[in-house]
Amino acid sequence: MARYTLGICWDEVSVDSCLLKTGMTEFTLEKLSHAERNGSQSDGQARDIYLEIRDLMAGTDVVPDICISSLSENEIMYRALLRPFSDRKKVADTIGSEVETLLPVMDSRIIVDFVLLGRDDAGLYRVETVSARQSSVSGHIDQLKAAGLNPEIIDSPSAALVGGARNIFDLEGNKSYLFLHMGWRETSLAVLEGKELRYIGAFPYGFEKLCSPAGRDETDALTDMKSLSEEMVCSQEDLDAFIREVLISLHYIGSRLGETVLVPLGYAHYIKDLSERFEETGGIPTEIPRLKEILFEGPLDDILVHFLPISLACRAFDSSDTVNFRQGDLSYTKRMEWLRSYAGVWAKAGIIIVALWFISMGLDAYLKAQVSQVLTEKIRQEFTEVMPKGTPMVDPVKQMEQHFGRLSGQSGGLTSASNDSSLEILKDISVNISKDIDVVLDNFTLDETTITISGSTKSYDNVEKIKTALSTLPFVTEVKIVTANVDKANQRVNVKLVCKR
Repeated sequence: MARYTLGICWDEVSVDSCLLKTGMTEFTLEKLSHAERNGSQSDGQARDIYLEIRDLMAGTDVVPDICISSLSENEIMYRALLRPFSDRKKVADTIGSEVETLLPVMDSRIIVDFVLLGRDDAGLYRVETVSARQSSVSGHIDQLKAAGLNPEIIDSPSAALVGGARNIFDLEGNKSYLFLHMGWRETSLAVLEGKELRYIGAFPYGFEKLCSPAGRDETDALTDMKSLSEEMVCSQEDLDAFIREVLISLHYIGSRLGETVLVPLGYAHYIKDLSERFEETGGIPTEIPRLKEILFEGPLDDILVHFLPISLACRAFDSSDTVNFRQGDLSYTKRMEWLRSYAGVWAKAGIIIVALWFISMGLDAYLKAQVSQVLTEKIRQEFTEVMPKGTPMVDPVKQMEQHFGRLSGQSGGLTSASNDSSLEILKDISVNISKDIDVVLDNFTLDETTITISGSTKSYDNVEKIKTALSTLPFVTEVKIVTANVDKANQRVNVKLVCKR
């Protein structure tokens, strides 16, 4: 059955979303939506976004099964740590207190998550912690709920890029990919060597600082970016400074592969000089990896520009190297609400199952009582016919066994399969053990299933001879030597054997 996932994000100037349809063999970018926000750019974050989200979603007929969103990078703090282990539970248990010492004093509780970035040269595991204020996460969730959406995951933009990169593109194992997603006032980075994550991070400036449409005031509302692509003026100085910072980050993490390529995303896709400057300054060419088999009716440019909401939608089924700020008191509760909605049905089903169990137990007890009554009557009849008159019936089965044993000449119990008496068995044993064997048998025990013999002999070799002799008896199926120990007083071997009848 197909499942619909909504990835949604926004900045000061626009709201973007992706509706992704997935199934057993289906992967479809159902719809990419983009809307410019109302009002000036300067108050973009201060305006309530839920009305604009509601307007954006008004044209979507499908109700998404899962909603995933992300905070803006200016609300997220990154800190790098090292650990001698990679177990996620151990890492999660140890990073909280250390991260708090690395962050500025906050007016809200901090939510911390992390991703693993492989090992450094010393063999330690590199841990990139990602932190956000609980108040920021709570406010983000409230805006989405007001728009009629309940997000299951609140992600980090840089970590979300990893899911999009692995699921949208066919990444080659011998290349290092720099996924650079530029927002209006911030830029997110994710570096992958093949499909292996090596770095996530962010810069606190984006398209607004590096480039601006010619002849437009900062307070003017921004129209469609596509219509302004010919009017943009990029500051060469700011662009070079931006590229230098990116290259410094790449140098810091190092690369184990020889070739690194740039994949410009978001607003970076509109900067014509960006690819040229990266190749001139850092020797990093621009290369768009080959798309995987996905269904999408639009051009590749739409995927690159709206790559962040697409990546967020991919988080619904890709849980590797993930971040989720919806933790603790803010944990996702939609599944619990769904469970509660079915609680009445499950309660009725449980009552029916318990009732059936009690009925089956009662029926089983009744049938057993009936069978027991029939058997008891048959035993009573047999006891009356077999036992001497006047014999009280106490334990009829045992009483009849003892009576039958007395009639057959045995000391108790049922006769053996060969109907041999105790004296005959002793005689056979005596005959089978050669007179040449120095052996004294001083104890003989006979029951329904076994014959136990104990005594002493001169040597261990005699023990084996006795065992062999007993094994030839027709009423013996197996002989075991239980003990064979030398008596220090007389140097004879005390032996105990058990014969299975």
